[in-house]
Amino acid sequence: DIFSQFGDIFGGGFGGGSFGGSRGGGGSRRVRGTNLRVKMKLTLDEIANGVRKKIKVNKLVNADGVTFKTCPTCNGSGRIMRVQQTFLGAMQTQAPCNACQGAGKTIDKKPSEADAQGLVRKEEIIEIDIPAGVEDGMQLSVTGKGNAGGFDGVPGDLIVVVEEITHDELRRDGDNLHYDAYVNFVDAVLGEHIEVPTLGGKAKIKIDAGTQSGKTLRLKGKGIPSIQGYGTGDLFVHVNVWTPKKVSKEEKEMLEKLKASENFQPSPGKDEKGFFQRVKDMFQ
Repeated sequence: DIFSQFGDIFGGGFGGGSFGGSRGGGGSRRVRGTNLRVKMKLTLDEIANGVRKKIKVNKLVNADGVTFKTCPTCNGSGRIMRVQQTFLGAMQTQAPCNACQGAGKTIDKKPSEADAQGLVRKEEIIEIDIPAGVEDGMQLSVTGKGNAGGFDGVPGDLIVVVEEITHDELRRDGDNLHYDAYVNFVDAVLGEHIEVPTLGGKAKIKIDAGTQSGKTLRLKGKGIPSIQGYGTGDLFVHVNVWTPKKVSKEEKEMLEKLKASENFQPSPGKDEKGFFQRVKDMFQ
């Protein structure tokens, strides 16, 4: 299961990682460490294939040499009893011990550099497997790789926020990719083979003779794998016929002769699709 190390791949409900956690024996509760949040930049190639990344994290860990003793306030139970007089009589309530924050233990001895919970900051190298198909802004939760929770505590989580690096040529739209291919007027009239970039390489595609500007070609399965496992997206190549901004005198004379030809007059047929129909077909 490639998602086994992630608590919530869509980043929901991480919370602040405060002093919650489950109860241990004797009524005390395990203190939960706080979460850490880091950004991870990924290229489209890494996103398409999945990648293992190593990141350096500055986190709180239990200091060496820290010793603990039973909390004198709650006698190790982690809770204190309160008795209040009400009009119904005496009522007894329980609350987490303020002295040990419910852990049932307090620090006996600790190094001078440790904080009040016996924690110190330390750099740690963490390896993370990023599944294929993640999106910009998506949050991955790596369980137990956050800050330590002190004595017998539960570590928080490491929240990895995905930051997608913009590709130089390809544009992403969900699981699909888009590329603008520019061809000259002659190639559009006579037809030609051109190369287009794909993730991890290039593909050679045919431009049919008489191709109109705005035509979209679809390369099936050349997009991004779905993170939900629903297959792989496509690569859409949008053909744009390049119009020169300036022409020489000789070129202008040649174009004037072509302009007079009846074959060069616009004459769209029923099979020629307009812009909105092309957009509709692209997503079907």
